Amino acid sequence: MAALEALLHRGSQNASHMLAKWIGKPSVVEIDSLEQLELEDAADLLHADDSPMCFCSSEINGLLTGELILAFDDDSGLALADMLLEQPDGTSDQWTEMAVSAALETTNILACSYLNSIATSFAGTCDSSQCLPSPPRFSRDFASSLLEFALMGQAISNEKIILAKTRFEIDGTLANWTLLLIPDAPSMARLAALLSKTDSIKESR
Repeated sequence: MAALEALLHRGSQNASHMLAKWIGKPSVVEIDSLEQLELEDAADLLHADDSPMCFCSSEINGLLTGELILAFDDDSGLALADMLLEQPDGTSDQWTEMAVSAALETTNILACSYLNSIATSFAGTCDSSQCLPSPPRFSRDFASSLLEFALMGQAISNEKIILAKTRFEIDGTLANWTLLLIPDAPSMARLAALLSKTDSIKESR
């Protein structure tokens, strides 16, 4: 878990750079916690009330498999759309095609930033270090329902699931977005083996 957290911290640095470039404002993306917990406890990480939430979720394939999700409430997501569309705050009041597209492209940029960093870390230590995200999809529902669907692959093969929760800061202000990186059980086993192999190589030097 500690080695995986260090790996994700490096991904956060790359994501911060790419998000700032995409939004056009100073941005910080940082791992807030890496937790192993029961499926029913996962929704508590989002501090969600009874209001619907939005998920932009991307399936991960390759060395790492699982889901990567950008989660936010309506206000935060529409504020992101206004920012990217260079509109005054509060202009977007519903999920138009343009607003959804802005959220999906932000998710795609973050996913590629994290996964490219992970792939680079393992370059040369395995046959294929590629980590490829699928085009993200937009969903709006209650957090518990969305998470239950996204985490089902882990829950089937593992009593507990692993969640990496990420916080965002845009132009000095905390953004109410949460990036969830959810590796499934088979990829966790692969990562454990590769991390061990990487440590052995470092020690031999």
